[in-house]
Amino acid sequence: MRGMVPFSLFLAAVAAGCNALSSVLQRKVNREAEEQEFGLRLLGEILHRPLWLVALVAMTASFLLQAAALATGTLSSVEPVLAIELPLTLIFGGMLLAHRVAPREWTAAAVLAGGLALFIAALDPRDGNPHKSPTWLVVLAVFGTFGGIAGTVVAGRLGPRRWRAAWFGVAAGSGFGLTACLIKLSMTQLQDGGVAGLLTAWQTYGFVACGIGSVILVQAALHAGTLVAAQPGITLFDPLVSLLWGTIVLDEHTRTSGPALAFAVLGAALMVAPVFVLARSPAVG
Repeated sequence: MRGMVPFSLFLAAVAAGCNALSSVLQRKVNREAEEQEFGLRLLGEILHRPLWLVALVAMTASFLLQAAALATGTLSSVEPVLAIELPLTLIFGGMLLAHRVAPREWTAAAVLAGGLALFIAALDPRDGNPHKSPTWLVVLAVFGTFGGIAGTVVAGRLGPRRWRAAWFGVAAGSGFGLTACLIKLSMTQLQDGGVAGLLTAWQTYGFVACGIGSVILVQAALHAGTLVAAQPGITLFDPLVSLLWGTIVLDEHTRTSGPALAFAVLGAALMVAPVFVLARSPAVG
């Protein structure tokens, strides 16, 4: 399993690239429909646009790559890698939305990548035993996470557009984190019972439903405002939810004391600060 870690991180990085491309294409579509009120009618119109269908293909590839990464790696190591989606969004946004990427933004992207490497190296996440996770704990964690998402959705229905975009972004990021956790549990079912085990596991249908719901929340966030407001919540809450799940529910092991913890905190800070710099770039607006 330890030998598979670099491969799982590589798959996660490619998944982040696919998701970044999808985000830029979705933003481009939503930006063209900003004057209309978000609802089922507008959502149906967006989903039928050719550019959004290309985004859907990229998003589907991202989910499949993420599932493959989680099958061979831990939640605590795979999900933080998805934070590089933001600098990749910057690159794709610069190309597809016709914005120039400034030196300050390239510097922020480099700092984020360095912080990510430091964070994962310091924590050194090791696989736990998801096979033995108590059902009651998994169910409690699902309802607890879902309750938090519902609360942010309610908050997102209030206030100005930037406020709504930010809260819907937090809800979407949390939803993607929960989706990743259910994917990890589904991969465990696949390993234990093969395809039959995967198809009969409630976690499989749970991550499909949660993934679809999260995509809808992304549409709501991107329609309410730019990525400046929405992307920090999407980028940061996915790995945060996954890290909490990994250590509390799935018994994954990380270094949590001494210099390792100090370096992990430093790495996290180096990841968080650039997110707000990059999210304000015109290239992702």
